[in-house]
Amino acid sequence: MNQILATENNKKKNKTSGPIEIKKIVRFFAVAMIILGIALIGGGSYAVYENISIQNPDNAPKVTIYRENDKAILNVQHNVNISRIVYRWDNGEETVLPIGSNVANESITLLGYDSTLYIMVEDINGKQSNYSKQYILNGVDIKQPEIKIDTAHGNKTMNIIVTDNSALKTLTYNWEGEEAVVVNIDGEGQTFFEREVELTPGSRKIYITAEDMNGNIERIEKEVIATTEDTEVKIQLLQGGKFYVKVKDEDGVSSIKINLNGQEFSVDNINQKEIDTQEYTLTEGMNIISVTVTNVNGYTKTQAGQIQYPYSY
Repeated sequence: MNQILATENNKKKNKTSGPIEIKKIVRFFAVAMIILGIALIGGGSYAVYENISIQNPDNAPKVTIYRENDKAILNVQHNVNISRIVYRWDNGEETVLPIGSNVANESITLLGYDSTLYIMVEDINGKQSNYSKQYILNGVDIKQPEIKIDTAHGNKTMNIIVTDNSALKTLTYNWEGEEAVVVNIDGEGQTFFEREVELTPGSRKIYITAEDMNGNIERIEKEVIATTEDTEVKIQLLQGGKFYVKVKDEDGVSSIKINLNGQEFSVDNINQKEIDTQEYTLTEGMNIISVTVTNVNGYTKTQAGQIQYPYSY
């Protein structure tokens, strides 16, 4: 009887422990699946992020291309360093430009006829981005205007002369540190324009821009030295093969350099409007002499000649 009861109790224990073991196994696999799921979700999220990183325009180089005269002006900006830029026209040869920074500016000469510019930008991570720009240029004027400055020392004005092969649109100029003056050239089809500009004594830089009706632009900058009057240089001959140099400049003489038969003499820090140099001695025969005068504005004048000694009158 006891054996029967014991057997029954064992069966009850086995019946009771069976579901508990199954729950443990299920719980184990459930936890394992959750961990695996988290790992897969994490891996999937990383993969998606990487994909977005590659395709997101915010992470691609910013490329700007515009035309200026006969050039395509290329500007590239990136959030990492650019390794190289490769470009070609249509199916032509490639040109490789090593960069090494996150900004690049390049000037590419146009072909002058209808063509397509292909550009590849590669960053230091090996990521490549491709761009293209079509230029319709058959029959299009891509020649910039020409600018000439006409001035002479001692003049109180100078002339800005602009010419173009088609038609001029505007002339803009300004002295360094001053506001720009914009001149609209109203004449229809006008290919020549001249502007007179007042000068003040001294050395000043002027910036000049001319644009034609087709958007072609020319820019120049020039240091202009203006003087009140031209410098006077006279060689005064004396008895016994002696001479001196007489110099006059309304703005003031800064320095004088004399070269006599290859021997140099100089007088510096003068700062006078008129000066007579010391006397110098000629040698017998033909003497070669040059005198260079610099005034206080930086204007330089050189006068050269030959003097026979003994003098022949």
